[in-house]
Amino acid sequence: MEIIRVEARHVARSMWGNFWQQQKSVRGPSPMNQFARRGDGWSWYTWPQGIVVVRVTLADGTTGLGYSEDGIGAATIMVNEHLGRIATGLDAHATEQVWEQLYRSSIVYGRKGAAVEAISAIDIAIWDALGKSLGRPVYQLLGGPHGMPVRAYASKVQPDDDLAQVRRMARDYAERGYTGVKANWPYGPADGRRGLLANLRYIETIRDELDDGIELMSDAYMGWDRAFATQMLRGLAGLGLRWVEEPLIPDDVQGHAMLRDLGLVPIATGEHEFTRYGFQHLIDAGAADVLQPDVHRVGGITELRRVCQLASGAGIEVIPHVYSAATLHVVLSQPGCTWIEHLTNPSYWGLDQRVEPLFLGEPEVIGGVPQLPAEPGIGLRVNEKAVPELADWA
Repeated sequence: MEIIRVEARHVARSMWGNFWQQQKSVRGPSPMNQFARRGDGWSWYTWPQGIVVVRVTLADGTTGLGYSEDGIGAATIMVNEHLGRIATGLDAHATEQVWEQLYRSSIVYGRKGAAVEAISAIDIAIWDALGKSLGRPVYQLLGGPHGMPVRAYASKVQPDDDLAQVRRMARDYAERGYTGVKANWPYGPADGRRGLLANLRYIETIRDELDDGIELMSDAYMGWDRAFATQMLRGLAGLGLRWVEEPLIPDDVQGHAMLRDLGLVPIATGEHEFTRYGFQHLIDAGAADVLQPDVHRVGGITELRRVCQLASGAGIEVIPHVYSAATLHVVLSQPGCTWIEHLTNPSYWGLDQRVEPLFLGEPEVIGGVPQLPAEPGIGLRVNEKAVPELADWA
């Protein structure tokens, strides 16, 4: 089935929804922690929030939607000015060939970052169109369900100086049936020993609130350095953490390998890595116990599946970053993928932080379990109320 049209539009809204509303002002480590703050939370340094939405049209008139993060509109330009032309005229069923042509044609300005995010959106849209054309959910096209239970872990408990409030957040997730909970760390290297000890009290408080059947993960969001991370891991040894996520900036692959070699707490990373080539580097370096590719960054469904297969051969667990319909389709189809992240908004944070989803049809998570997608393709449709500028694509 020939691809006859590829179109992209920039939407100046966050793909992270409720989660972004929380993160705008929350305290915690970040890659910018070594510099003086010029505002609250992430809001003072992050890029403008936005996404690229891609629509692919097949020769039979079927359309598919895909999206990825695109705060400044760079990926949108890449699709409209170059990559869309490369995909047009190719056979949509030849997903491996389409991906290779998109990647190889953009090497001179791509390989990571916005270019691969543009490829991700195109690839997801192609799979969506294929599923709709065949009348089947995408996970069935990827080999069908792997047959093992898939659980969603709740992301995240947010830092708060009031440990009673922290307990309340953790308890809220547990009461909703999640069997895994992730917490953002409050402090990093700039906070010294005082911050390190506060971090330990914080995580001990959460662990104490959860029963023994609930896994506890943690996320440093690239905000520690090697020395602080080493001290933290020594303090955390014995607490039974499922992992410490992104303790260092993603390019410090050897640093992640060094921390993993300590054997104190499992190391997770990969949400800011791109393509199978980047993940092969992580695997070869022994840098991670858990790999966390993001379908909207890594190169779409085609490349996420490749990363899962690389990891399977190396005996490394894959638990993808961020909950989305496209992510879930891959997780359901890949043996060894039994967890998925769920960015959920705790009920006590109030209606003022809730926002309309950009897309409708995302499978619900009930009792900590994602529901099986039933619609053909990815299963998403544009929410005209939230994105009126895409009403003609609904």
